Amino acid sequence: MKIRTRFIILTFMGLLTSCFGQKEEQHIYLAGWEAEFNGDEQCRKFLETQIIDKETANNIWSSIDLVFSNGKLIKAYNIEEGDKTDRKLKPSEIGFEFQKLKVNQIYNLNQVTNSESYLGGEIPKEFNIPKFEFNAPFQYLGKFSKSEEAFNWLPFDLHIAAPIYLNFDKLFIDYSDPLNPKVLNIEELKQTDNSYDDLKPDSEIVFEKVFITTEKASDFGGIGHTSVPNWIQYPDIPTCPKSKKTMKLLCQLTYDGIDIKTKRTNVQPKDEWYKQYFEKMNFWGDGDLYIFFEPESKIMCFIIQHT
Repeated sequence: MKIRTRFIILTFMGLLTSCFGQKEEQHIYLAGWEAEFNGDEQCRKFLETQIIDKETANNIWSSIDLVFSNGKLIKAYNIEEGDKTDRKLKPSEIGFEFQKLKVNQIYNLNQVTNSESYLGGEIPKEFNIPKFEFNAPFQYLGKFSKSEEAFNWLPFDLHIAAPIYLNFDKLFIDYSDPLNPKVLNIEELKQTDNSYDDLKPDSEIVFEKVFITTEKASDFGGIGHTSVPNWIQYPDIPTCPKSKKTMKLLCQLTYDGIDIKTKRTNVQPKDEWYKQYFEKMNFWGDGDLYIFFEPESKIMCFIIQHT
């Protein structure tokens, strides 16, 4: 009789828990570590840009696991190469509300023998590369085709060009006319210096053409990757100056993955040390190039970070 009574009580308690008890824990996994979950604009941009799945969080070098109960943040973990440690929550973060966000899928860029997408190459005749009157010319960096699964969200194929030897903070380019892009922050760039005295407005640096394709991945690798920035320094997520929307990472080209040699150049550095910077595609020597795009406004943003 006692056993039967205990069984009925446990069953009743189980029903109560099922109907009125706590919900299962919810998780948000994020690439990176430098963030504060207080609901401000930087927090919102970080969540939107850095959200990944659990598998990816355990594979990449650094990530965060946010744990929610009844829709409120109750604890968090830092994950380094799969190893979890407690992450101390600030008073402003406790109780942060759970948000249902679309998880970003990483694609790695790999070299292939032929493709519609490529890095480097000659400037296509139909593409008018922006030109400056000052000493930091644009370089043609390649084309991303929307026929690639990773780029099918683009409104059209994108030819990529940037003055990668200029020490800019952010470079915004309007691709409303995709074959005639226009620099938005031109006055700001005029005040920006570069670290190469040998560069002239008519300097030419053309890189070899390397065909690429994209492949789904749960870690950062290849020549570079899409969708989720792997920040070398702080998360510097751009907001589109026209639509005010958070910009999406089109591609990050990494200094330790890319090996695209210079096909030709008329730059002749006087200092032997500087010759290495014109022998292959690089971004301030040991930097990564972050390319963001906002498909509604058709604005592109370039950022370089280095160690």
